[in-house]
Amino acid sequence: MIERFSISATGNLRFGEGTFTELAPLLLQRGFERIAFVVSTTFSLTKLFADCLQTLDQVAVTVLPVSGEPSVDSVDAATQIVKEANCDVIVGIGGGSALDTAKAVAVMATQKEGLSVKRFLEGVGDMAPPAERLPLYAVPTTAGTGSEATKNAVISQIGSNGFKKSLRHDAYIPDMVIIDPSLALAVPFSVTAASGLDALTQLLEAYTSVRANPFIDALALPAIGLAGNALPGLLTDKSDSIELRADMAYAAYISGIAIANAGLGYVHGLAGPLGALHSVPHGLVCGSLITPINKAMLKRAESGSIYAEKMQRVAKLWHVGTLEGVIQHLENLNRLAKLPSLGSFGFSLHEIEEIGAKDLKRDAPVILDSKTVTHILQSLL
Repeated sequence: MIERFSISATGNLRFGEGTFTELAPLLLQRGFERIAFVVSTTFSLTKLFADCLQTLDQVAVTVLPVSGEPSVDSVDAATQIVKEANCDVIVGIGGGSALDTAKAVAVMATQKEGLSVKRFLEGVGDMAPPAERLPLYAVPTTAGTGSEATKNAVISQIGSNGFKKSLRHDAYIPDMVIIDPSLALAVPFSVTAASGLDALTQLLEAYTSVRANPFIDALALPAIGLAGNALPGLLTDKSDSIELRADMAYAAYISGIAIANAGLGYVHGLAGPLGALHSVPHGLVCGSLITPINKAMLKRAESGSIYAEKMQRVAKLWHVGTLEGVIQHLENLNRLAKLPSLGSFGFSLHEIEEIGAKDLKRDAPVILDSKTVTHILQSLL
């Protein structure tokens, strides 16, 4: 019998090469008059974005460039600009940072003056997140976080007393998503690597989560196959392949749906506190941890367990045959990604040991002892 489960629905989706050109006409058709673009700094300088703005020359447009992951201060500042411009729709264009910022601003722009987003963050705030927000469009330019399909925005405050927490509500899933895989052709190698490994991590963690359900399994497993088979080419000699970019863009979108409905595991449990201590890219942390965490869990998993069986299905899709082959495939992706060490971002052994001692398994299918987790983190310094 299939156990009970629930699904948070996603918004409207337009997927495919060239769909970005449909954004401006859609905004005009919907009658928006004061549009706020929360856009990655890099994309804001492109001809594609300039052409989009030209199409909208008869309406009021506010452009808020985003660089770096969203913080309480950056979200509050962007919110104030949007309020002063009296914007009636928010359009996020960029990677996870731009999309998460757009989500948070869409929510906070409907709140009373002077109220900080920190008040609504899980674990640090003192107020329940509101359901109200401005209309929200999302256009990812990277294939990573899947933020275009999730119901949360991750906000950080970096430092010894820092945090990385979510603004979360079912109502925060964007109304319209436009995924044009050609937009990712211009991103640097490092972004392709880190964001791609982030998407793959999300898919694997949601698929093997103790909260997984048949609906999410049916979406996640084929997407794991696509991502695992596309990344080797994208990280070597096929970075300009629209076909592979489309596979990764789709996989990233599905990863967002998957984590929104089935949860995450050790990798993301650790990525939060690590990202709160130092300014390390989220995708880099996930990419660094995905292989050693899964290797440790497979070592401890009981033969015939659901986790082992699911990873065997992954092996089949990746054409590697065995569970050992899965780990070897992940190790190869790490080599191709050329990720810098965590030590290069200023992490100390003491910080690593403190984080390793915490229970951060989330919905992981196998429990790892703190000694094992700490050893994994130490190996990444």
